[in-house]
Amino acid sequence: MVTIKVASEMTGLTVKSIRFYEDQGLVKPSCRSAGGYRLYSEEDVLRLQQIRLYRDLKFSLKEIGLLLNPQEHDKQKLMLAQLERVKLKRREYERVVRILETSTAGRRNGAEEKSVQQPAAKAAIIGIDLQNDFLEGGALPCKRILTLIDPLSRLFNEARRRGLPVIYVCDCHRQGIDEELKIWEDHCLEGTWGAEVIRELAPHPQDYVVKKGYFNGFIQTDLQEVLDQLAAETLIFVGWRTHVCITQTAIEAFHRGYRVIIALDGVNSTTKEEHEFGLRNLEVNYGFEMYGCNEILDAATDTAEISS
Repeated sequence: MVTIKVASEMTGLTVKSIRFYEDQGLVKPSCRSAGGYRLYSEEDVLRLQQIRLYRDLKFSLKEIGLLLNPQEHDKQKLMLAQLERVKLKRREYERVVRILETSTAGRRNGAEEKSVQQPAAKAAIIGIDLQNDFLEGGALPCKRILTLIDPLSRLFNEARRRGLPVIYVCDCHRQGIDEELKIWEDHCLEGTWGAEVIRELAPHPQDYVVKKGYFNGFIQTDLQEVLDQLAAETLIFVGWRTHVCITQTAIEAFHRGYRVIIALDGVNSTTKEEHEFGLRNLEVNYGFEMYGCNEILDAATDTAEISS
């Protein structure tokens, strides 16, 4: 059982949103603590992840309620109806895009045109929170992160040999400003040893480094701009805390239209239970592909041609 605060962290939903969905009858805590605090089971957390998925797919609250009970309703019929609504909306926006492109033809500056024409790779590795503060002597140490060093070192080197971009998405916090530091003690503070990438996995000159202040690596970062520049279509996720930062960033990537692959031996969390829960969540709710580090590049590039 976890508290509403932990459920919020694991799902990417705010505490306020979880309470709202409870008021709407979409979810309810399995029980309460002796002090009266809401407690959520693993099944409850998975249900919250489903609610978030359906919400991001633009279903109404009423439709979400129906989708959560597929034994009573035709889930396929609801999905098909929503697909047609989204297609209609997309056609409307495509018409607007054509009008705007016609209106602005010839007005784009040279830098923009150059960026569009640059050849780029179709796949990229996203390495999350591989930083010193999670090692012994850091602010949030855990020996389980050590299991990632050897497989990721080999994976990164092979990726570079093949011309595959490696993007580091790193925690970078500022005291008194970042909301995450209200949940966790000070860690990965900007400019400190703890915020640096682990020495054995340190970025090479051709790699990319993106700084983040939230669990979700897309929020208020340059990650999307880097991926656009690379024209990436497939994202291989590796790094620290399977059930939090890996999960939230991977799910966001899914909603942004990317093919998502998880490296089974390239991600880990502070406990075995948290790690396994994160993997189950990503597999059950999103059907992400999962491979070992020794085979993941071949699996990723079977359908994603890489350019050097």
